Amino acid sequence: MKNVYSGKMSLNEWVRFFIEFIVSNDLSEELVGSFLRHLADLGVLLPVDGNVWEWNACNPEIELKNLIARVKKDLESLCDSESGFALPYFIGYKKLYKKSLQFDDEADTSRKNPPKINITRKRNEYSSDIQPASDLSNLQIVKKVGKQLQPFLRLEESIVSRLTGKQAGKQDAQKLFHYMFEKIGTKAEPRVWEQLSRKRHR
Repeated sequence: MKNVYSGKMSLNEWVRFFIEFIVSNDLSEELVGSFLRHLADLGVLLPVDGNVWEWNACNPEIELKNLIARVKKDLESLCDSESGFALPYFIGYKKLYKKSLQFDDEADTSRKNPPKINITRKRNEYSSDIQPASDLSNLQIVKKVGKQLQPFLRLEESIVSRLTGKQAGKQDAQKLFHYMFEKIGTKAEPRVWEQLSRKRHR
Protein backbone atom coordinates (compact mmCIF):
# COMPACT_ATOMS: atom_id res chain seq x y z
CA MET A 1 0.00 0.00 0.00
CA LYS A 2 1.39 3.37 -1.01
CA ASN A 3 1.74 5.99 1.70
CA VAL A 4 -0.27 9.17 1.23
CA TYR A 5 1.41 12.27 2.60
CA SER A 6 0.18 15.82 3.14
CA GLY A 7 1.26 18.99 4.92
CA LYS A 8 -0.66 17.93 8.03
CA MET A 9 -0.13 14.41 9.41
CA SER A 10 0.30 12.38 12.56
CA LEU A 11 3.81 12.13 14.00
CA ASN A 12 4.06 8.50 12.82
CA GLU A 13 3.20 9.58 9.28
CA TRP A 14 5.84 12.30 9.44
CA VAL A 15 8.34 9.68 10.62
CA ARG A 16 7.57 7.52 7.58
CA PHE A 17 7.80 10.56 5.29
CA PHE A 18 11.21 11.55 6.63
CA ILE A 19 12.53 7.99 6.44
CA GLU A 20 11.39 7.71 2.82
CA PHE A 21 12.53 11.10 1.53
CA ILE A 22 14.73 13.05 3.94
CA VAL A 23 16.96 11.34 6.48
CA SER A 24 19.88 8.93 6.20
CA ASN A 25 19.11 5.24 5.78
CA ASP A 26 20.64 4.24 9.10
CA LEU A 27 18.17 6.18 11.27
CA SER A 28 15.65 4.16 13.25
CA GLU A 29 12.03 5.25 13.60
CA GLU A 30 12.69 6.11 17.24
CA LEU A 31 15.59 8.37 16.34
CA VAL A 32 13.59 10.04 13.56
CA GLY A 33 10.88 10.75 16.13
CA SER A 34 13.46 12.51 18.31
CA PHE A 35 14.69 14.42 15.26
CA LEU A 36 11.15 15.57 14.44
CA ARG A 37 10.62 16.81 17.98
CA HIS A 38 13.82 18.81 17.58
CA LEU A 39 12.42 20.26 14.34
CA ALA A 40 9.31 21.23 16.29
CA ASP A 41 11.54 23.18 18.68
CA LEU A 42 13.08 24.90 15.64
CA GLY A 43 9.59 25.99 14.58
CA VAL A 44 9.18 24.18 11.26
CA LEU A 45 6.98 21.32 12.45
CA LEU A 46 4.04 22.53 14.48
CA PRO A 47 1.73 20.56 16.79
CA VAL A 48 -1.88 21.22 15.79
CA ASP A 49 -4.22 18.99 17.72
CA GLY A 50 -3.45 15.82 19.63
CA ASN A 51 -0.99 13.80 17.57
CA VAL A 52 -1.46 15.89 14.41
CA TRP A 53 1.46 18.01 13.23
CA GLU A 54 1.78 20.35 10.26
CA TRP A 55 4.70 21.78 8.37
CA ASN A 56 4.98 25.51 9.02
CA ALA A 57 3.06 27.72 6.55
CA CYS A 58 2.36 24.75 4.32
CA ASN A 59 -0.97 23.97 2.66
CA PRO A 60 -2.27 20.63 4.05
CA GLU A 61 -3.44 19.70 0.54
CA ILE A 62 -0.02 20.23 -1.02
CA GLU A 63 1.13 17.69 -3.62
CA LEU A 64 3.79 15.22 -2.52
CA LYS A 65 6.54 16.51 -4.83
CA ASN A 66 5.91 20.06 -3.62
CA LEU A 67 5.87 18.94 0.02
CA ILE A 68 9.24 17.19 -0.42
CA ALA A 69 10.71 20.29 -2.09
CA ARG A 70 9.31 22.58 0.62
CA VAL A 71 10.66 20.46 3.49
CA LYS A 72 14.10 20.20 1.87
CA LYS A 73 14.24 23.95 1.23
CA ASP A 74 13.30 24.79 4.82
CA LEU A 75 15.76 22.28 6.27
CA GLU A 76 18.64 23.54 4.15
CA SER A 77 17.84 27.09 5.16
CA LEU A 78 17.94 26.04 8.82
CA CYS A 79 21.30 24.31 8.32
CA ASP A 80 22.87 27.73 7.83
CA SER A 81 21.57 28.98 11.17
CA GLU A 82 23.19 28.50 14.58
CA SER A 83 20.14 26.67 15.94
CA GLY A 84 20.14 24.22 13.02
CA PHE A 85 23.75 23.10 13.49
CA ALA A 86 22.70 19.46 14.04
CA LEU A 87 20.53 19.01 10.93
CA PRO A 88 23.26 18.11 8.37
CA TYR A 89 24.13 15.04 10.45
CA PHE A 90 20.68 13.55 9.81
CA ILE A 91 19.87 14.65 6.26
CA GLY A 92 20.47 11.85 3.79
CA TYR A 93 19.23 13.09 0.41
CA LYS A 94 22.12 15.50 0.00
CA LYS A 95 25.64 15.85 1.40
CA LEU A 96 25.73 18.98 3.52
CA TYR A 97 28.54 20.60 5.47
CA LYS A 98 28.62 19.29 9.04
CA LYS A 99 29.80 21.79 11.61
CA SER A 100 32.25 20.33 14.10
CA LEU A 101 30.88 19.53 17.53
CA GLN A 102 32.35 21.84 20.13
CA PHE A 103 31.66 23.31 23.53
CA ASP A 104 29.27 26.19 23.86
CA ASP A 105 31.56 28.57 25.77
CA GLU A 106 28.69 30.73 26.98
CA ALA A 107 26.85 27.74 28.43
CA ASP A 108 30.09 26.51 29.97
CA THR A 109 31.09 29.65 31.87
CA SER A 110 30.31 28.04 35.22
CA ARG A 111 33.25 25.68 34.67
CA LYS A 112 35.75 28.44 33.98
CA ASN A 113 35.75 29.68 37.58
CA PRO A 114 35.15 26.66 39.83
CA PRO A 115 34.72 27.23 43.57
CA LYS A 116 38.38 26.67 44.47
CA ILE A 117 37.90 27.74 48.09
CA ASN A 118 35.47 24.94 48.86
CA ILE A 119 37.65 22.36 47.15
CA THR A 120 40.75 23.48 49.11
CA ARG A 121 38.89 23.49 52.40
CA LYS A 122 37.59 19.99 51.86
CA ARG A 123 41.05 18.71 51.03
CA ASN A 124 42.49 20.26 54.19
CA GLU A 125 39.67 18.97 56.36
CA TYR A 126 39.87 15.39 55.24
CA SER A 127 43.54 15.00 54.35
CA SER A 128 44.35 13.43 57.72
CA ASP A 129 41.48 10.95 57.45
CA ILE A 130 42.27 9.68 53.97
CA GLN A 131 43.57 6.14 54.00
CA PRO A 132 45.99 4.98 51.31
CA ALA A 133 44.34 2.92 48.60
CA SER A 134 44.95 -0.80 48.88
CA ASP A 135 45.87 -0.94 45.20
CA LEU A 136 47.30 2.27 43.81
CA SER A 137 47.27 0.92 40.28
CA ASN A 138 43.45 0.67 40.35
CA LEU A 139 43.18 4.24 41.65
CA GLN A 140 45.49 5.48 38.90
CA ILE A 141 43.43 3.67 36.26
CA VAL A 142 40.20 5.25 37.52
CA LYS A 143 41.78 8.72 37.48
CA LYS A 144 43.20 8.21 34.00
CA VAL A 145 39.90 6.98 32.57
CA GLY A 146 38.11 9.86 34.26
CA LYS A 147 40.45 12.39 32.65
CA GLN A 148 40.02 10.77 29.25
CA LEU A 149 36.23 10.80 29.51
CA GLN A 150 35.95 14.34 30.83
CA PRO A 151 36.18 16.12 27.44
CA PHE A 152 33.55 13.78 25.98
CA LEU A 153 31.21 14.30 28.94
CA ARG A 154 31.61 18.06 28.74
CA LEU A 155 30.93 18.00 25.01
CA GLU A 156 27.86 15.81 25.51
CA GLU A 157 26.52 18.13 28.21
CA SER A 158 27.02 21.18 26.01
CA ILE A 159 25.46 19.71 22.84
CA VAL A 160 22.57 18.02 24.68
CA SER A 161 21.67 21.33 26.37
CA ARG A 162 21.50 22.97 22.92
CA LEU A 163 19.29 20.20 21.51
CA THR A 164 16.89 20.05 24.46
CA GLY A 165 13.73 22.09 24.08
CA LYS A 166 10.01 22.17 24.72
CA GLN A 167 9.25 19.20 22.45
CA ALA A 168 12.60 17.39 22.40
CA GLY A 169 13.41 16.23 25.92
CA LYS A 170 16.81 15.38 27.33
CA GLN A 171 16.54 11.73 26.24
CA ASP A 172 15.75 12.83 22.67
CA ALA A 173 18.72 15.19 22.75
CA GLN A 174 21.05 12.46 24.05
CA LYS A 175 19.99 10.10 21.25
CA LEU A 176 20.63 12.81 18.67
CA PHE A 177 24.02 13.65 20.17
CA HIS A 178 25.24 10.04 20.21
CA TYR A 179 24.23 9.57 16.57
CA MET A 180 26.08 12.77 15.64
CA PHE A 181 29.14 11.75 17.64
CA GLU A 182 29.27 8.39 15.87
CA LYS A 183 29.27 10.22 12.55
CA ILE A 184 32.36 12.25 13.40
CA GLY A 185 34.06 9.79 15.73
CA THR A 186 37.06 8.29 14.05
CA LYS A 187 38.84 5.33 15.53
CA ALA A 188 42.41 5.95 16.45
CA GLU A 189 44.98 4.09 14.41
CA PRO A 190 46.14 0.95 16.25
CA ARG A 191 49.54 1.32 17.84
CA VAL A 192 52.35 -0.91 16.68
CA TRP A 193 53.29 -3.14 19.57
CA GLU A 194 56.83 -2.51 20.72
CA GLN A 195 58.66 -4.85 23.04
CA LEU A 196 60.56 -3.20 25.85
CA SER A 197 64.30 -3.58 25.89
CA ARG A 198 65.44 -6.73 27.61
CA LYS A 199 68.64 -5.16 28.89
CA ARG A 200 67.08 -4.49 32.27
CA HIS A 201 66.32 -8.19 32.66
CA ARG A 202 69.85 -9.39 31.84
